[in-house]
Amino acid sequence: MYWLQPPPYLRRAGAVLLILTALVWDVRSAATEPFPTAARPIIAGAQITSDAILWIDLPQGRLPIPDLSEATAARDIATGEPLTPSLLSGSVTAPTDWWIVPIEIGTLSAPGDEVMLVIAEPPLTARGVVITPQTGDPFTLDYRPAAVAVPPGAAPVIAAAEREGRLITAVRPNSSNR
Repeated sequence: MYWLQPPPYLRRAGAVLLILTALVWDVRSAATEPFPTAARPIIAGAQITSDAILWIDLPQGRLPIPDLSEATAARDIATGEPLTPSLLSGSVTAPTDWWIVPIEIGTLSAPGDEVMLVIAEPPLTARGVVITPQTGDPFTLDYRPAAVAVPPGAAPVIAAAEREGRLITAVRPNSSNR
């Protein structure tokens, strides 16, 4: 009784409609949003300025958009790297009347970290704040010691101890920046 079955026109039309719907779904453009990336290399501790940012379109909601007002680089950022909140820290300034001393404290520090500076002879312990982090180590060409803000009374002794290699440092990470 093959001749009594309904014609397959509706099934074929439904299959074509399903294929066309899938094609339109696949070809349509996904929602995008502008996202900041580094337009040039940015060194750790540098202020993020508008000329250092290149905006590109990324799929919406893929990465969290950072707050770029008063932002500084928490580490070295390569050209084209997305500026995510984990790569940025807020602007850190030295407390009023404090001095900034270049000190080797290690590459794991970030702006805003608290530093304990210890000298054995003469006995002195002072607190400091990392303004810009250290990059590289003394045996590389890109070495730059950290800029650490220290109280005015301890600044000359700390600077002399650092110069003579008698300064011991301990860093307490600032959890608000990470």
